[in-house]
Amino acid sequence: MKRLFFAALFACCTLCLTAQSTATDTLAVDSMPTALLTQHILFEGVELKGDIYDFSAAMQKRGFSLSKRLGNDNAYIFQGTVCGHTCYTQVSYTRHSRTVYKIMAQPKHVDLNVYLDSICARYGQVYDQTERGYQWMLPNGAVMLFTPDGYDPTLVVMDAEGVAAFKEENDRPRMR
Repeated sequence: MKRLFFAALFACCTLCLTAQSTATDTLAVDSMPTALLTQHILFEGVELKGDIYDFSAAMQKRGFSLSKRLGNDNAYIFQGTVCGHTCYTQVSYTRHSRTVYKIMAQPKHVDLNVYLDSICARYGQVYDQTERGYQWMLPNGAVMLFTPDGYDPTLVVMDAEGVAAFKEENDRPRMR
């Protein structure tokens, strides 16, 4: 009789723990920002993935205009709206595969608190504050907001897979 009682108690506890775990997992996914639910990190609704040509087309569909191509620096400059502020945005890509890996945006004359709130809405309320600014370490990339004294803040968004491609291309031996 005791064995039956303890077996039933153990089964009940197991079911309760499983139900709580499932409920917590569902709540956590529902409350996560959209930027965390994709394989690649998002920037203004566009995934940082693929080559610069496909990414450029996606950015232009989102309302950004191509302003300049910097061939020596492996970057494109776009003009558009980031977190509600008009600014220039530099998109960096790898030299050989032309894979997009980093975006830098620097809106002019913004209120840092308002800008930080809009970034938190996209990338989450949990961030690290350093002497250089704020950073979010995400499973699919990293976001940094640099706040140098006397200058406008700079937002840097890096995709984890793109950065891995950049490192791989830069670590490979050069043929002469």
